[in-house]
Amino acid sequence: MTALTSRDEGRVRVLAFDRPDKMNAISVDTAVALTRALRSAASDRQVGAVVLTGAGGNFSSGGDVRSILDTIADADSFAENRMMSAFHDVLTEIWSSRLPVVAAVSGIAYGAAFNLAMACDLVICSTDARFCQVFVRRGVIPDIGAAYLLPRLVGMRRAKDLMLRAPVVGAEQALSIGLVNEIADGSHSLLDRAVEVAAEIADYDDFVVSMTKKAANIATDVSLQGALALEASLQTAVLRGDGATSGFEEFRVRDSRSNSGSPHQSARDSH
Repeated sequence: MTALTSRDEGRVRVLAFDRPDKMNAISVDTAVALTRALRSAASDRQVGAVVLTGAGGNFSSGGDVRSILDTIADADSFAENRMMSAFHDVLTEIWSSRLPVVAAVSGIAYGAAFNLAMACDLVICSTDARFCQVFVRRGVIPDIGAAYLLPRLVGMRRAKDLMLRAPVVGAEQALSIGLVNEIADGSHSLLDRAVEVAAEIADYDDFVVSMTKKAANIATDVSLQGALALEASLQTAVLRGDGATSGFEEFRVRDSRSNSGSPHQSARDSH
């Protein structure tokens, strides 16, 4: 089960993580499915924009820890690289797609989900949105483009604070530091507002929108791929180290005590 849904609202394709019982944690299969869904949307000339969201009140708790643990346990020395490639493909597809991608973030956007939202062209959040670069708590480095994207959005000093201390950032702070474009107000549901904004962009000439997005992305730096290659190399080395072993072992212990857990507990149980 890939836990991803797709539907069209006029020229806007809405893609949603749909695994609410696991806070929409993203497995490798879901990452692969999202890449395919984004490519399919980009190849459909009836689609002018994409909204990426999550079902059940949360955007996503990030990478599925159980999937990561299975990867670490795999005797295949290339398993980590394949996992990283699946997530990198999603990030690259969002970044390089001809389509503008609007993230509609409610509830938690932790770890990998935080970074996928950052790769989107616009981010609209609800008042209960919470962002966290949870990686150091797991004994691993921030991945899925964090070191590339965060400094460009919030500046190097603040980016290091978010990555090294892993604070939880609420909606108002996220708006004030430039992580999100707007907070949906009471007159709009989050998804309705995100679709409205995406539809507004989709009304413009597709080629002009695509080239505007490309020009803005190229201007930020010359190479996302170089940053991703370095990240994959470092993360592959780190995943089999003591820090990751300790960080994920804490998850194993908590998971054995309670299969359900509180929402806040579940939010901490994802990469």
